[in-house]
Amino acid sequence: MKKNFKQLLFLLLLSSPLAGFSQLSNGGINAYFGIDGDTRGNYVKYGPLTGFISSDDWFSGIASGQNVVDTSNASYYRTVLSGGGNISFNKRMSVPLFSRVNGKLWLDAVYGRDYACTNPLFDSTVFASSAKNGDNPGNWGGTTSNIPNKTDLVDVFAHMRRDGSSVYDSLWLFVGASTVGTNGSRYFDIELYKDSFNYKGGTFISKGPDAGHTQWKFDAAGNITQTGDMILAVNFNPGAPPVVDTRIWVSNSTFTGTIPKYFDFGAVLDGSTAAFGYVSITSKAGTTNFGTGTSNYSTTATNDTTYSTPWGTQTSSAGWGTKYESLQLVEIGLNLTRIGVDPALYSALSPCQPMFTDLFFKSRSSNSFTSNMQDFVTPLPFVSLPIMDFTVQSDTLRCNRSAGGITITNHSTIGKYTWTTADGASITSSSTDGSQITLDKPGTYIVSGSPATGCPPTRIDTIVVPLDTFPPVASVYVGIGADLGHVQFFGGDPVASNYPTPFGGSDGLTWSWVGPNGFVSSLQNPINDTTWGNYKLVVTENRNGCIDTISQDVIRGMFTVMSNPNILLTGKYTNKAIAIKWDDKGSNYVDRYQIEKSADGISYMTVGVVSPASGINNQFSFTDAQPAYKTNWYRIKGIQKNGTAAYSNTLKIADGADSRFYLTRNSQSQNISLTCDVETDYNCNLLICNILGQVLVNKPVHLQKGLNTLEITSSAFQKNVVGVVVLLKNNAILFSDKVVF
Repeated sequence: MKKNFKQLLFLLLLSSPLAGFSQLSNGGINAYFGIDGDTRGNYVKYGPLTGFISSDDWFSGIASGQNVVDTSNASYYRTVLSGGGNISFNKRMSVPLFSRVNGKLWLDAVYGRDYACTNPLFDSTVFASSAKNGDNPGNWGGTTSNIPNKTDLVDVFAHMRRDGSSVYDSLWLFVGASTVGTNGSRYFDIELYKDSFNYKGGTFISKGPDAGHTQWKFDAAGNITQTGDMILAVNFNPGAPPVVDTRIWVSNSTFTGTIPKYFDFGAVLDGSTAAFGYVSITSKAGTTNFGTGTSNYSTTATNDTTYSTPWGTQTSSAGWGTKYESLQLVEIGLNLTRIGVDPALYSALSPCQPMFTDLFFKSRSSNSFTSNMQDFVTPLPFVSLPIMDFTVQSDTLRCNRSAGGITITNHSTIGKYTWTTADGASITSSSTDGSQITLDKPGTYIVSGSPATGCPPTRIDTIVVPLDTFPPVASVYVGIGADLGHVQFFGGDPVASNYPTPFGGSDGLTWSWVGPNGFVSSLQNPINDTTWGNYKLVVTENRNGCIDTISQDVIRGMFTVMSNPNILLTGKYTNKAIAIKWDDKGSNYVDRYQIEKSADGISYMTVGVVSPASGINNQFSFTDAQPAYKTNWYRIKGIQKNGTAAYSNTLKIADGADSRFYLTRNSQSQNISLTCDVETDYNCNLLICNILGQVLVNKPVHLQKGLNTLEITSSAFQKNVVGVVVLLKNNAILFSDKVVF
């Protein structure tokens, strides 16, 4: 009896349209992807091992799962479908093409949701007339109609990956499909087109040159030299794994005259013309397991807990639902390398180029390969040509950034990048995939991008890393406060630093001062007491951290006492004493005059006091009977009745000579002159300062014995602005006075 059963089974296989093909293994994990009649990552529902097992899947039904299909806008689709909407849409892979995830190379993935025709709905993508496999697709037509629910496609899935990170690792194709009906056997195809294939307005459009398809070609040794269209004809009988008939499109001459290297042709060429058709490919050994397949199953169909999609699915019993009914989902995984169609097996082909461009799910009415086709899902782009559409972000090296980097951002395709340099450029480190490098020199960096390890570059970019070392401009001006006890510093120069560069103008400055007795400040214009010595200013440009440094020796002789123009002091050396005189038109407001004397022009002491009442016609005098040896400085401090003080000009009487200095203004031209009456020849410097003590004009002059007149220029001042005129000899002040220009 057992022998007769085996003979009967053998005869049935010979008479079957799929003769020579055994069923796939009943579920499992292949290339880290779960073929388990379920759509959740890191969970295996059916197969040799079940439970929470690390694996990828179509969706991440649990938090840690890795979803292959993009789930963006899931809530929108769920709302429309659960509300009775009848829509069709597709989703792409959740990561860019050629992404490396968990050590696997993900080439592409696609999901399609088809229209349903469950009463009262109609499916607008069904075949309009007698359409069969092997026909020229241009002869097919589409329409809106009803079809049996077991041929009504709902969800379709496809994913291709390498079982490793290289394009030479095993190539796996995973597909899945669900139908509204679950009773009885079901038959559907996954047709993969080499050249563009699409559907629009009821018409199918194929770019295939060989009777609407693209043929596979071989050399004399049976090696594939051109890939073409391929179809997976699936027959599913409940209770058993699906059976897959893998076929490729070839010419009749290839079918009859070629012996493929890694597989055999079947006995029949199915095509609508004698020139081309689909032929089955089988293992040469006859025992090779090409992959796995399974379906979800529950003893009570409506109680099945198989997760469907984030937006739900269509069932025969409940309309829209979140779970599949028992036997509703069929999944298949095929090892294309083991079958023998992997381009990586052949020297004439490139594993970096896509095998296909579009994928087409459709259902059949019976297990016959050429039976009438029923429903279809609009063709889906699949395994598109990888486009290296990355963008590059590079750094600019600066004074404050001696090391930088270049970062590549992938978009539609994940790449593998290699680098070369020129012009002294230097790479110090790189990420594993080359998408990030660090560098420490400016120059030219050249990146070559390919979609994966083992693929030639398809895009080469040149990136120039510049160097921004444009410095700011530092300057220092120093003034003295009105109380003579504080020095005011002015740091710069923001205006001069804001010059054009390839990197833009100034982004602002910072200032850092250091000086005697531990003086430090980060203000642009700090104040310090009269601590004389060397002050250093470091100005930093915010844009690039570059600096400019300037030093300034600050001494008492740089500054003049701001005198009251109403108090005019003169004097002369006579009879071993110094007689000084001053005029003060504002003596009515003065409480007393203090006569201050200095031996060095820096430190002054009071040597006498004169009452305003002693003056005659606002003229006052004082005699210093004990002048210092060689040089004496005098000034008058007028202390007013309200407590404020004003100074006269400073008078220097040196070497026993009679010297007189005073300012005059021409009543007609308003020009100002400094009159100098000296006993000997002098080489001096005439300084014009602003009210803060900043020197604006420094001009050398020669005074001859006798009366000299020096013209004072006012071009450095606006009208009615107060300035200071100073006469120096060997850095000693001979004369200083305030004047209104």
